[in-house]
Amino acid sequence: MPAPNSPRPTRRTWPYAFTAVIVLALNQGWAAEDIIKLAAVVLVLIAVVVGAGSHGE
Repeated sequence: MPAPNSPRPTRRTWPYAFTAVIVLALNQGWAAEDIIKLAAVVLVLIAVVVGAGSHGE
């Protein structure tokens, strides 16, 4: 039985959200150039958030 204060395993849901946003952009008829820019910006944002959050571990 786990201890009451043991950390829970983290669920990584960002890949699903990222994929959903890209698929939605494709379905809405966005230009390929715009989707590439969106993907690059979102991936950089994810990297910054994950990097900032890993300092406490």
